[in-house]
Amino acid sequence: MDTVVALQALALYSTLVFSPEGSSTVTVQSPSGQLVFDVNQNNKLLYQEKQLQDMTGKYSLEVKGTACAAIQISLVYNIPTPADVTTLSVEVKPEADCTSKIPKLSLNLTSLYSGKESSTNMVILDIKMLSGFVPDPESLNMLKGALLVDRVEQKEDHVLVYIRELPKDIGINHSLKLIQEHQVQNLKPAVVKIYDYYQPSKSVLSKPHSQKSQHTLLRGGCKTT
Repeated sequence: MDTVVALQALALYSTLVFSPEGSSTVTVQSPSGQLVFDVNQNNKLLYQEKQLQDMTGKYSLEVKGTACAAIQISLVYNIPTPADVTTLSVEVKPEADCTSKIPKLSLNLTSLYSGKESSTNMVILDIKMLSGFVPDPESLNMLKGALLVDRVEQKEDHVLVYIRELPKDIGINHSLKLIQEHQVQNLKPAVVKIYDYYQPSKSVLSKPHSQKSQHTLLRGGCKTT
């Protein structure tokens, strides 16, 4: 809206001061010298442009004559895109349980914040289930009462752990046991994500929790390698 009003004001001003005759000289004084523009009846419709050599310093503008001239100074600069610094991380250490009748897999998770603040906002651990596995109910209940955990939700094949905050440079440990309900051939790796509750698009992935010992377990044997 401000631009429209300014253009209307310039148009009105031009109609009031317009003169079909005369000429003017525009002088721009800069720290390194001066730039001179001549505006007369032969070039009054010609766009003239010159480049200033100095980026800093004091500039002055002087116009002499009877012709009307519009003057514009443009500054073009580039701001480098800031680097995307990751301050959240999660480490997952899986352990296969070969002592129980029902094959189980324990996920030991360590969440870490290494940013500038003393602590984070609420963060979310997004744990994707391996195909054929479900959370152990008892382990899931224990996770709900674990350190700094606000709540735990299950959405399809994901377990979402809401952590109230992460203190700076202190690893926070949690664990979750998974139970194998049925065997799956050609098991695909699953990952754990951690992200700020208010910035879910900036998530950080853990390494896939599907190691060789897990494959041995999932194929029906309790012999780890």
